[in-house]
Amino acid sequence: MKSIFMIGCVLLLILHAPATKAQATEEEEYDYDENSPRGPSEWGSLTLEWALCSNGRMQSPVDLTNVTVEYVPDSEQVYTYYQPSNTTLVNRGHDISLQWKGDAGGSIEINGISYQLRQVHWHVPSEHTINGKRYDLERHAVHVNVDTNATAVIGVLYEIGQEDPFLSQLMTNLTYMVETSENETSPGVIDPSEIICNDDSFYRYMGSLTTPPCDESILWTVQNKIRSVSQEQVDLLLEAVHGNENARPLQPINGRDIYLYVPSKETDWSIIFSPRRIDWNIIFSPLRYLQQKFFDL
Repeated sequence: MKSIFMIGCVLLLILHAPATKAQATEEEEYDYDENSPRGPSEWGSLTLEWALCSNGRMQSPVDLTNVTVEYVPDSEQVYTYYQPSNTTLVNRGHDISLQWKGDAGGSIEINGISYQLRQVHWHVPSEHTINGKRYDLERHAVHVNVDTNATAVIGVLYEIGQEDPFLSQLMTNLTYMVETSENETSPGVIDPSEIICNDDSFYRYMGSLTTPPCDESILWTVQNKIRSVSQEQVDLLLEAVHGNENARPLQPINGRDIYLYVPSKETDWSIIFSPRRIDWNIIFSPLRYLQQKFFDL
């Protein structure tokens, strides 16, 4: 009887060992330390499947500047069809991810194409910048088309201020993960409708995943409105991943078009001519040219 018990224990250890090893390996595959042999500048050389991280021409994140301003055509608008459903909060080692199973969380539609909501995760600090300004936090909502596997990501930038209501729903679960070192927990039913505000203007460009394998042809929408998040919320996200920041450095634009879509012709132009968004060199360069010509006469 004792021998049967021992055999059972050995079998349990064998069955659980691969999962533990796989998880540890996933966390160690890459990191965000610029001085590390697994840092962002080395991602493309770590495995052939990640080559785009080094030689891709449409990589993300980018600095959102020198944009083309256009009114939002109906086809470019983000239509949301979200629905409350059960979720799982997962510590993936390099970030915290809130995941919906299958099509449970609903979908968005852009240009007549439907994308199912898969997961939301956070980066500290922000990965995208606006005219060189980096923010305190960035949230990515990842959506996938079930037929073509095309991906659309909605990005939201945050600065320190009031608590973020969406993240507030997860604070108890995040605290539990930090205190117990558990990698998964179930927050229950979460309504993803707060992810997007369709009345806001937004940036749009074609880019890539910001983590390996850095796949390209990702449809990026980064909301123009900067939201607020508390320092406590940011600190808890960092603590859950051992205090390690997880923002990929900016990537070359390589001639890509970046659009700032504004809601309508009645748009408040302060959205566009906000000091944090203006490239003053572009605005004043014609004046400098005329001034120079005047003094040359």
